Amino acid sequence: MKIVVASDCHGDLYTLRKIASSEYDADYYLLLGDSCLDEESIRPFISVKGNNDYFSSFPLERIIHTPYGNIYMEHGHLRNIVDVEFVKKKDCFIYLFGHSHAHFLKEIEGVYFANPGSTSRPRDNTNGTYLLISLDEKDVKFDFVYL
Repeated sequence: MKIVVASDCHGDLYTLRKIASSEYDADYYLLLGDSCLDEESIRPFISVKGNNDYFSSFPLERIIHTPYGNIYMEHGHLRNIVDVEFVKKKDCFIYLFGHSHAHFLKEIEGVYFANPGSTSRPRDNTNGTYLLISLDEKDVKFDFVYL
């Protein structure tokens, strides 16, 4: 299973569409907020609401159910700590968040915490990043793609 994760595009629809086009074979396209775009524009991505998505109807959080385990996603502006127990209580093994505009990956007690960075306004000395997650019955793999 292939999952594309992006965040913080801040209205840059061109890059978002370019990502979707180049990752045409993904099973899920997840956007972690601050798209500053409407639901129709960002398709095939599904999104959560970020602190700059003033007029969107996106939910603040989502749980993505996969055959290999559940993934929790939110923008990250309401929670700024790595909380293993929170993720486990949600029955998830991956916690995805954005907001910081810096890519990040850490595993604690079998729970993965990942931030794809920003596609348009990075704060991590890159030209922008997004994340690819590969899941199967045996393994989970995370790869950052540098724009």
